[in-house]
Amino acid sequence: MNKRKFNPSAKGFSKLNLAYLAFCSNLAYESKEKIRLNMESQGFNLERDNYFFSDSVTGTQCFIVGDNKKIIITFRGTEGKVADWVTDIQLFKDTWTNSTPIGQVHKGFYKALQAVFLNIENEINTLRTNNQTIWVTGHSLGGALATLAAATLKFQGSEIHFNGLYTFGQPRLGDRMFANAFNKYLKQKCFRVVNNNDVVSRVPPQIFGYSHVGTLKYFDVNGKLHSDSSLSWWAKFWDRLEGRYDNGFDIIPDDISDHSMDIYQSLSEHT
Repeated sequence: MNKRKFNPSAKGFSKLNLAYLAFCSNLAYESKEKIRLNMESQGFNLERDNYFFSDSVTGTQCFIVGDNKKIIITFRGTEGKVADWVTDIQLFKDTWTNSTPIGQVHKGFYKALQAVFLNIENEINTLRTNNQTIWVTGHSLGGALATLAAATLKFQGSEIHFNGLYTFGQPRLGDRMFANAFNKYLKQKCFRVVNNNDVVSRVPPQIFGYSHVGTLKYFDVNGKLHSDSSLSWWAKFWDRLEGRYDNGFDIIPDDISDHSMDIYQSLSEHT
């Protein structure tokens, strides 16, 4: 496998890092051994065998790799049928556990992160011997966990500061108060990538008090990448309508197929 390029000192959005982290987010669905082989081919040393974290109760999985310039934390996303997961998603929220309340976050997502967070934090501290930059990523549920991990590092007193967060097709995860606090400090580091009609990016519904965070990066029906400031709500509405029309006779609905991490990776690598 060819070694992929990454800019560990990037400030703001980087198409190079978008493609690299899409590769990582897709790889998170593979076996531990396949993750090891792929990341070693990218120059990471995984001899310590502490790169993979899994919790059998919550189903949370992630892997962490690091070299002398960067550390990357990747959360695995939703397994099983996306339609079933969207239907069964719980809407309960918990108040953020912090000395200064900053809103509420999805109860299930929060518990899923807490199951592995201390181990992740310890591994970052072990790997960080050269003041490496820190990057967090994930697809679907993994994107929500990546965002909560970044927020936890910021708002719960950790000495670890991340440099960039890239998520793909992530659901909403907190209320407006949480979103406002997150965006005040972290929006310029957080890039939330959405592909056209991806249904997971629209749950839990806003009507239940959920809001998105970060800077939107939107792939239109033709695979062109837009920033949230460059595409109006009306333009996105018509673009999504076109996507549904083009998909009209496909077996898999557009809002489900657009959630595929394979598609996200392909779009990210060709943008």
